[in-house]
Amino acid sequence: MGLNVEKLKKIRLNLNEPILLYESPDYKIAWVGSAENFIFRCNAYLISADGTNILIDPGGIQHFPQVKQRVSALIGNPEKITHIITHHQDPDVIGSLPEWLKINPEITIITTPRTKVLIPYYGFDRDNVNWLDVSPLDDTIIDIGEKSTLMFLSAPFLHFPEAFVTYDSRSKILFSGDIFAAIQQKWELVVTDIEKHKKEMMYFHVYYMASQKALKYFVNKIKPFEIKAIAPQHGSIIPEEFVEKALNFLCNLKCGIDLLYEESPVKSIMDEIFGES
Repeated sequence: MGLNVEKLKKIRLNLNEPILLYESPDYKIAWVGSAENFIFRCNAYLISADGTNILIDPGGIQHFPQVKQRVSALIGNPEKITHIITHHQDPDVIGSLPEWLKINPEITIITTPRTKVLIPYYGFDRDNVNWLDVSPLDDTIIDIGEKSTLMFLSAPFLHFPEAFVTYDSRSKILFSGDIFAAIQQKWELVVTDIEKHKKEMMYFHVYYMASQKALKYFVNKIKPFEIKAIAPQHGSIIPEEFVEKALNFLCNLKCGIDLLYEESPVKSIMDEIFGES
């Protein structure tokens, strides 16, 4: 019972099934992501408690059948999805949203106002959708069950102007969207080698994130929180033992506009990560 992330490093996983990250009699969190062999693998997550079923970053349209299957294995009818959190508007994050709205038009979409403007372009009428706007002031929360709260924290320009992350007070998991994401030749659900993983995160962040200043601002914001795992939308979940190292790494990473006039550090490590590929 409780957080399972550390245990998942030590067992062989069936990635064709949902994988429980946190479990108690009244509260469950599961990985329900995609299982294709691709360096840009997408993770989706499901939080279930007291009839509330929250799907986080459900993925692109090609991921929909897999994610739907995993969700159904956990909660039965996928119509039971009550909320979808979309941390930003990219197709790998939310391209499948119209399919979920067909299943249940009453789903509440949790996102920021700027993202809300863009995602209806995937093909639905935004006036007929339930929305919960996430404030950039970090004061938007929702309660789940008796002792559980989701907090939505802004992450400006990482990599979208109104990107945000979700912190679950029950499990202490930070659902980080594209922050802490990694591009990996050999994916694993949970990080086992943080030094190798830093390089895989670097390859993603130097190209996608705005600047070291933006990363440092965000890291300083979340450092006061107790974080037992970081669950990004790409790459591996970072367990508690590596959280501090991951935070410090991003805080000191030059990226984005910092590299306009100097050579990217990625070039020196690409061969080491990807070999002959």
